[in-house]
Amino acid sequence: MMAQYGITHACGHHETVQLYGKTSQREARARWLENSDCGSCWKSRQDRRRAQDAERDAAANRSAGLPELQGSPRQITWAETIRASMLDGLTLARERLTQASRTADGEEQRSRLERHLQHTDRAHAAIAGVTSAKWLIDHRDLQTRGLIQEAAQGTLGPRTPQQQTLGFDPHALNTLTFPTGDLAADDPDEKCIRLRLTHSRWEGCTALLPKSMVQQEPGGTLTARIGGAWTIRIDDGARIRSVPAEDFHQDRTHRRPHPAERHYWGPPRYADSTSGEFDVPEVDVSESTNHHGKTVAVVRLVCSRWEGLRFEHPPDLLRRHRPGHVTVRFGPHWHFRVLGGSRTIRVPAQQMYEDRTHPLPQPGPSQAVEPTTWHQVAFHPSRVRRSASTWWLRLPPGTPWPYAVIHHREQMVSVPDDSPDHITWRFPESWTFRARTPDGDTTTMSAEEFLAATSPWAGTAPAPGTYTRQPPALTPLVGVAVHADLLEDDPGAPEP
Repeated sequence: MMAQYGITHACGHHETVQLYGKTSQREARARWLENSDCGSCWKSRQDRRRAQDAERDAAANRSAGLPELQGSPRQITWAETIRASMLDGLTLARERLTQASRTADGEEQRSRLERHLQHTDRAHAAIAGVTSAKWLIDHRDLQTRGLIQEAAQGTLGPRTPQQQTLGFDPHALNTLTFPTGDLAADDPDEKCIRLRLTHSRWEGCTALLPKSMVQQEPGGTLTARIGGAWTIRIDDGARIRSVPAEDFHQDRTHRRPHPAERHYWGPPRYADSTSGEFDVPEVDVSESTNHHGKTVAVVRLVCSRWEGLRFEHPPDLLRRHRPGHVTVRFGPHWHFRVLGGSRTIRVPAQQMYEDRTHPLPQPGPSQAVEPTTWHQVAFHPSRVRRSASTWWLRLPPGTPWPYAVIHHREQMVSVPDDSPDHITWRFPESWTFRARTPDGDTTTMSAEEFLAATSPWAGTAPAPGTYTRQPPALTPLVGVAVHADLLEDDPGAPEP
């Protein structure tokens, strides 16, 4: 139901209004209207209060040294309040982050809060530097968290004069035009299209752009649209890096007059849980064969904290990336065995990465020592035995230590997989063997004495008395008649 009521407002103005609903509801609404101002007076009061707030905020902004806003009077009045509200929210967020960082548990949480604090300061500085009233009004719905996130991405604030000159908009899609010759690859199975970069700061590389954002024009040119907040992946053939969309836009709209030198990315940052790599000069890399007979790459360390030493690396983990350099790849939690010094050094991958990515300006004094001569003696498996953690052999009669037992470390004994007919003992020329005689006494012998005692019978020949003859293969009997009396009775055959 509805009815008309004559209402005299608290401000003294009289008007006739039409109210709906039950009688009790209409009367309650009429009493409420009588105790309030009319619509015109309420709007005027709100305008006056908004103007007072804007004047107060403008005075506070001026006292804080903020720049004057540009726009119409109504825009400036509104934008002053928006700017003050944004800055107040960021200031409160900064106070909370500062307090939380003081009471943080652990270094990881503290560093995360400090990063958020830096982004908050960056957002506060960006809002404080805005002079466009229109931009503040268009972004009035951005809450404090949104302001901090955009500041972290580097997209907070209106376009700079340089961006306006370049025609780049960090908050919208930007259009770039490429000649057909810049198309490097268009694989139907791939989601990206590759564009060749020439006359560029990334000379010789290719840019990866989404196929959905690239289209071919009737004239044969290619039109690409890139978002202002995007990052563009640049591939040099072996490594891929991401660059800001603004840098890529500037590089393509202001091409260099002449081709530049071929661009190559440096090694990626080190991370504990992932594989890594670094580059070394090609002249410092050579091939060699280790004591197991396998081919290894030998990397010599020059301008290093381990000057003059070297480490061995699997050849399948090397790659040629840029001319004159070789890329050394390694897995997570890798350790390098640095050789050539007074002892073998196990170097964590992070330390070797930092040493090779930041070499010393000049070579230092060499830490290499005179190489140690290693001996290898092969024995037939019948000559040696294996215990829990060592290998041992018994010297034959006719030696200075007849029937003495000599033990050797398991780590210095190798049994080739492809030829198990011999077992090789390795030891340096300074090695000392311990031998136990049949009387139970312990004696020592030098490497030279061990070689003299074993050289007459060492090798792949078996020990005397060892049966090594293979039985001849039996020829199957074909067509031989056997007399019936020699055949056994078949218990399952029926009686005649």
